[in-house]
Amino acid sequence: MLCGNLLGLTCASLSFILGLTGILSDYWLVNFGSDLFHEGIWQRCTNNACIKISGIGYIDATRTLLIFSTALLLFGMVFSCLTFFNYHIGRFTASLAAGALEVLSAMLLLIGLTVYTSETAHNVLTSSYNFEWSFFLCWTSGVFLVVAATSHILAHKSTPQTGYESL
Repeated sequence: MLCGNLLGLTCASLSFILGLTGILSDYWLVNFGSDLFHEGIWQRCTNNACIKISGIGYIDATRTLLIFSTALLLFGMVFSCLTFFNYHIGRFTASLAAGALEVLSAMLLLIGLTVYTSETAHNVLTSSYNFEWSFFLCWTSGVFLVVAATSHILAHKSTPQTGYESL
């Protein structure tokens, strides 16, 4: 149980760091062609000048989903910390709450990344555009988030039950 909670907190923390770095940086998509630029989900930079990206539906949807995912992950990390104090309400442990929040966070993250990927994949396949490190950091964050959720849920399942049911 302790090992699962520790693994869950470690993976959730790594996921948060990788995801936040990926969300805030500007290297999601890079064009190595004649009009050299790099862009993230907030701005596009070319020739040392950056302009804010606005009014593009799939980027707005990606931003929204990733922000909500990060907020849920933060709440999941709070519950993950509470697991070390054996916090529970009846049969609902902090491990279960952390795992559930991390599952929801992972779903929003993966939906947001899928929206962005599906809208930009055509450009990557047919021109000189490439996905870059910020984009891949967010996908890696999703992998760590799934591991964190799984370990918290398994830690919950191995928690001894309280009350008369366990007698």
